[in-house]
Amino acid sequence: MTRLKDIADVIGVSISTVSRAISNDTSRPVSEETKRKIREAALKLGYPLDDTPAAAASRTQIACVIPGKLLGNHPYFSEVLQGFHGKMAEMGQPAAIVRTFEEVNDAERFQAMLTESGARGVLALGWYDKELHELLDKQGIPILGVSLNDDSLKMPIVDCDRVSAARMAVGHLLDQGHTKIGYVGGPAFFRKLENDERFIGFQFAMLQGNLPIRREWVVNTNWDVDLSYRLVTGMLQELPRADWPTAMFCASDMLAIPAMRAALEQQCRIPEDIAFVGMDNIGFSQYTSPPLTSIDVPRQEIGKLAAKFLCDYVEEDYRIPPRILLPCSLIVRESSVHDIRP
Repeated sequence: MTRLKDIADVIGVSISTVSRAISNDTSRPVSEETKRKIREAALKLGYPLDDTPAAAASRTQIACVIPGKLLGNHPYFSEVLQGFHGKMAEMGQPAAIVRTFEEVNDAERFQAMLTESGARGVLALGWYDKELHELLDKQGIPILGVSLNDDSLKMPIVDCDRVSAARMAVGHLLDQGHTKIGYVGGPAFFRKLENDERFIGFQFAMLQGNLPIRREWVVNTNWDVDLSYRLVTGMLQELPRADWPTAMFCASDMLAIPAMRAALEQQCRIPEDIAFVGMDNIGFSQYTSPPLTSIDVPRQEIGKLAAKFLCDYVEEDYRIPPRILLPCSLIVRESSVHDIRP
């Protein structure tokens, strides 16, 4: 199925430009020449375009807002968006209006986007803003969150079960005989590591195993891959080798890969000295040295379900905001397969 990214690649423009051209978004208009090229490419590639008034009236315009750093080639969110756009096209709905959070991060600009686009629902990918969420609630515009699974938020969610995923990852390490397990991750959207679902799941699994959590083995990277490398390097250099963890659960593969490099540079054997498990199962994970064990997250399925549910949610009245959490699975590779029990 043709994606907005396919059209963007052919023309040499951004995905958001393609979205604005196809949806005739007037808040940030695209030049007529660029719009013509985009629509010609869409027709050539088989992307569904339908400009009849009757069709437009029966369709649901959705706005998708995502932090700028997560837009584009991010290995997790790009696949969520791919699934989302593909399902919207499959359902005959107009292409979602894509905006970075930085473009609409105050009430005036957010309201302008809603008014000019006629958006009837909003997909919030990995961001939360109390003022903007309240603005949507006052206007009765449904908002659906992805990567926002926190019980304190009274909004519908489509996501994966990260708590169970983290428990699965740590359980795998426990099965290998590990009792000295560290953690590499980052904070939830409230900027607290303790609130992140993966860290909650990590703590739960350690508690079940009656194992202590040593703070020097908990690395808060703030989701920065460079910090993952630097902080893990620092941890291994500062601790005597006998005090190293024997395994690390990393909250994403993007953090696990630089952490593994840091370990290798400190003459650490993987998995004999330190085993590693990541999360997301991005494409690169199978090509690390050694290949990275990871929790597979159904990214495209999350995007597809988010599209279907949000379009339905626009037309329905849910008294209790539902939370749909898809299951994950463990993909075992060489980075963690080493039983350390005597």
